[in-house]
Amino acid sequence: MGKITGLTEIKVHINGLESSTVDLMLDSTFESVQALKEYAVHPAHVAVANTLVRPYTAVRSCLDFEI
Repeated sequence: MGKITGLTEIKVHINGLESSTVDLMLDSTFESVQALKEYAVHPAHVAVANTLVRPYTAVRSCLDFEI
């Protein structure tokens, strides 16, 4: 936090259940839907995604929800 306005919490989970079909999960919380939209195109996020995630990812799933 601090680099991307509106991002309030971010966690990476790597220890899923045996029944899981994924290797890791990025769990992030934002102040608003608008903050999520801004995060998606933020240069810091895009740089990490392009260099540390996408080259090593075969399949990606995304779920956004409001509580």
